[in-house]
Amino acid sequence: MNKHVLAKIRVCLEISKLSNCPRGNVGAVLIDPDTYSILADGYNGGPRGGGRLCGGKVCTRSEQGIESGTEIQVGCHHAEMNVLSNAGRAGVTTLGTTMICTHRPCLMCAKLMHHSGIHEVIVIGGSYSTNEGVDYLESNSITVNTVDVEAL
Repeated sequence: MNKHVLAKIRVCLEISKLSNCPRGNVGAVLIDPDTYSILADGYNGGPRGGGRLCGGKVCTRSEQGIESGTEIQVGCHHAEMNVLSNAGRAGVTTLGTTMICTHRPCLMCAKLMHHSGIHEVIVIGGSYSTNEGVDYLESNSITVNTVDVEAL
């Protein structure tokens, strides 16, 4: 992996620290694969302008006892979802880009990446409870590379 991508991986790890989710901090960045410029970034958290947490002042998933990896429609906005939304708000194309994520994406985010035209996904060793998202991406010809965070 070249030094430019490694630098963006480190940025992604730093962005994940902005998350206030008590259940886990996830970050993602969208980069141009030719220039390595960051086009958009995001982290998991509550809705824009809606409070610190997904339930305003509480974590909805914790309050409802929802197990990680299930009922993904409940809770915070995922980092990957926020990257794509932030790119859209800024008028940035996602077609042919690379997304770097601190964790394997869930199936919902993988579908959004696929339909947004993401060409490659780099996962920084973080795990998600299932591999459905990665399986979906690979079955739709999207390259998925995993980087061991300990090797950085």
